[in-house]
Parts: sequence; structure tokens; C-alpha cells
Amino acid sequence: MKPKRKQKIEWSPELAYATGLITTDGNLSVDGRDMALISKDIQLLKTFKRILNLKNKISSKKSGYTGRKDCYIVQFGDIILYKWLQKIGLTPNKSKTISKLRVPNK
Repeated sequence: MKPKRKQKIEWSPELAYATGLITTDGNLSVDGRDMALISKDIQLLKTFKRILNLKNKISSKKSGYTGRKDCYIVQFGDIILYKWLQKIGLTPNKSKTISKLRVPNK
């Protein structure tokens, strides 16, 4: 289990990368705290976990396209990060609602 985030979230190149991954291949649950990232690239998920300091396990997942268990998923809960992602423009069911994210220029 990940220790509670106690500090304010601030942009960094690594956080921008993790945010991009969540935007493209992740999702925010409707519960207001849980998120997941799915990929066929297990190394990508390991990098994502390192960036966010996650201790959660990476599990195998059935592909929605092939029906085979050839994808991987990392699921985690972080209310502060969830609210921060919402603040910059991500939402649950983002594929139906996504628009421009609020990202700093630098």
C-alpha cells in the first residue's frame, strides 16, 4: 500500500510523463479516488510506478481487442492525485469528455 500523499502536487517532467500515460492509456474510476493504467509494455508500467512511488502490483489483464491475457494493469488509489488530475481537466470516462488539459507552458 502506498503511503498517503502529504504534499502539494507540483509539475515536473516525470509527472508530465505519468499524466500523459494516464491520459492516453489510463482511467479514473467514478469513485473519486481509484485510477488504473493498462499497457502491453510491462516496463512502461514499472516506470509509471516508480514515478508515482507506487507499491501496487502489476497484474495481467485480458485484452479488450484480442481476448487474450496479453496486457498488464496497475491499479491504485490516491485521492489527492485524483483531484489534481480532475483540476487539470481529466475525468472518468475521459474518452467521451476529454478536451484541452491545463498544462503549464514550461
